[in-house]
Amino acid sequence: MRFLVIGLIILIAYLMIRKKFNLFGLSEDMSRNLKTGFQLIEASTPVIQANLKKSISNAIMGIILILITVLLFMKIKIVLFLLPIAFFLLGYLFLFNNHFSKLKSQQIWYNAKTNEVFIEQLKGENYTFNMFQDIQAIQKIESIQTTKGLLYGYYRLKLKNRILEIPYLVAENKPVNNIFFDTIAQNFKIDVQKRIFPII
Repeated sequence: MRFLVIGLIILIAYLMIRKKFNLFGLSEDMSRNLKTGFQLIEASTPVIQANLKKSISNAIMGIILILITVLLFMKIKIVLFLLPIAFFLLGYLFLFNNHFSKLKSQQIWYNAKTNEVFIEQLKGENYTFNMFQDIQAIQKIESIQTTKGLLYGYYRLKLKNRILEIPYLVAENKPVNNIFFDTIAQNFKIDVQKRIFPII
């Protein structure tokens, strides 16, 4: 039974990692060309890969802790305290999946001169809004702590009729996206919230 559990954990981890490496690249169904003056606000491949590697590293450490707990539990009951830590580290891989899926579901186009933003969605209706006319509130929801240089979070822009959520993976694409996020930081009060797992 013990080895079955270990095998299932390793299999799930392998399948998730394999799936992630096959997901890179934006959907061909979404246009990468728009009228002059708009900039694509996106996460760069190096940023995505760096976060994936850190997430995998944390997940592997979590798996190791689970294996240690399973193997030593019968002899040393105290090792059970490792399980919450292990699942916390393993959760980073699920969190990466959640945020990366959000990245793939939408593209954000920004015109710095007019402050118009065009959202192109893979599934759903495309829409536009003006940063200074349509944004009603902005929140930053992020992890309670940074683990091995990895901080997950996202911006939540509350519009008149919609909510736009932008993963930190996009904000980390510097200096390409600085104008967009500097405009937000300099002109709006941002409410920061902390969560164990900032799932979008």
